[in-house]
Amino acid sequence: MALLLGEVGLRLAGQSYYWAFAKRPDPVLGWRPPPDRSAWQRFEGEALVRTNALGFRDRNHRPSKPEDVLRIAVLGDSFTEAVQIPVEQTWWRLMEASLNRGACASDTPDKSFEVLNFAVSGYSPAQSLLAWRTFAKQFSPDVAILAFFIGNDLTESVRPLDQEPLRPYLIPTEQGLVLNTEFRHSPEYAAATGLTGRTRQWLVEHSRIAQLVLQARDALRMRKIAPATTSRQDGPQELGVDNGVYRQPTTPAWTAAWDTTEAILAAFTAEARASGTAPVLMIIGTGAQVHPNAHGRAQFAAALGVDDLGYPVRRLLRVATRHRIAVLNLPARWTAPGQTSDQPLYGLPGGRPGFGHWNQQGHAEAAEAAAGLVCRLQAALSLGDSGR
Repeated sequence: MALLLGEVGLRLAGQSYYWAFAKRPDPVLGWRPPPDRSAWQRFEGEALVRTNALGFRDRNHRPSKPEDVLRIAVLGDSFTEAVQIPVEQTWWRLMEASLNRGACASDTPDKSFEVLNFAVSGYSPAQSLLAWRTFAKQFSPDVAILAFFIGNDLTESVRPLDQEPLRPYLIPTEQGLVLNTEFRHSPEYAAATGLTGRTRQWLVEHSRIAQLVLQARDALRMRKIAPATTSRQDGPQELGVDNGVYRQPTTPAWTAAWDTTEAILAAFTAEARASGTAPVLMIIGTGAQVHPNAHGRAQFAAALGVDDLGYPVRRLLRVATRHRIAVLNLPARWTAPGQTSDQPLYGLPGGRPGFGHWNQQGHAEAAEAAAGLVCRLQAALSLGDSGR
């Protein structure tokens, strides 16, 4: 009776915890949020997170695309799933609203726009490509935007630089990318998919008391996490970012990370075009790369012993040029002379301004940039551009 009263009380109080159940094991993607669930996320920012019938943070969409609709699929990680803010304020939902208000002027007078989200927090480029293959392409999108976060998407591409036991990897070979599914044989996956693990997953998906217990546990862990940036012997450190991203690779692991990333981007581009979809690479910089304090950016680079923080952006642009991928270069856009915002675009209440995930202003500016690129793409696609 006490448990029942506690459960009812927590529900009446609106107490829930998204991170308690957000990583349901998946044999292809490694993990995916469970379908048709809702819960609050309050550790960084605050938002009620609802998943659709496929488990993604979005409304449900019909598989068949109406003739008068231009569909845009978005893929990526936590910058796109964006559980830190209400879904209406995410860059992809704001982009959809802007396009439907006529952002493209007279280019698409008889078209409406529909944006479908397939991003999940923690996903690597390999998982984004697998999400494209498994789910996104089934909805026949006209445009597919792969959001690439420089901070950790490189390290998540290879096992030696990654610490996630449930992640699948794509290995470049002469025959193409080969899916490495060793995660299915890991103790962590076995525990999560066994009877005890499935029971625990069911419990945290349905019990607010179980969610509260995990929330308290995670709150204690969060207190031990370092601030957004710390000083170390080898230079300043932004939380969640390996400083190796700012340098040319000097170890086999970093060389493999870049080679794998480039192979994944090439495969995404080819597969999207084969499906009649225009691929887009959206480059998301780290907080240090786009911090509004230009002097601070320079000091950060100097402390790392590099000329600037732009190496990963330049290399990604070379990949995009080689494969003719349309690019939305947010770091360049947000640090261009006269374009730098006085207000940090990263950082939410309770965190350090300029670091962490995008705040509402960051999402709004990303949405404006993405809508502009979609309009330019649509103008080309309307003319039957063979580069699609």
